[in-house]
Amino acid sequence: MQPAPVRPRELRAALPALALGLAVLACDDQRATAPQASASASASAPPGADSAAPAPSAAAAPAATEAAKRDMPPRPIPIGSSGPIQPSAPAEQQMMAIQYTLAMVSPRSTDPLVDKPYLEGILPKLAAAVRTADKGKTPPNPVKATKGNRKIEVDMGKGCTERTPSNLLAQRAGSSLKEAFDAGILVVSCHDDRWECHQSTRDPSDVLCHAAPRR
Repeated sequence: MQPAPVRPRELRAALPALALGLAVLACDDQRATAPQASASASASAPPGADSAAPAPSAAAAPAATEAAKRDMPPRPIPIGSSGPIQPSAPAEQQMMAIQYTLAMVSPRSTDPLVDKPYLEGILPKLAAAVRTADKGKTPPNPVKATKGNRKIEVDMGKGCTERTPSNLLAQRAGSSLKEAFDAGILVVSCHDDRWECHQSTRDPSDVLCHAAPRR
């Protein structure tokens, strides 16, 4: 049996319903493919692309600031280690020690001016202190101000170590590294028959000792 022919009037009546059905199918198809496209985009994005770049570490800033503040030549050994630099050390290391100890006593624009009353008062106290602490024979006139009164040198027979300058000031002369710095003294050193130790008053952790036999 042949199917009945579709009359033009019936075809025209069915067109709106057919168009609506196709539109619904198209919307459903778009909704179905949208998550796949999103997942594909996420998979192709590089790791971390959707997050902000990490901020630089704040710990580097204080280190850089401290280095700039110090404005010192290279140190033969790290801060916190006093040495001593041995006579057998490489010539380059010994030269670094000389340059560094000279820089320790070089004044900067931010350093206090020399307080002469403090200097005149502390020298005899340190002289009495070293005579008591010396483990050898104390030389005559053991304490003097040098380098434009920016450095106090303490000569002794034996017993100069990295702790001697600060101990003489604090324990025996009734002063401190801070008071010495505030008075414009930048370095306090001890010197015996073998070693010389340079104690910075700017930075209490900065002590450098090297071989310096007394002639």
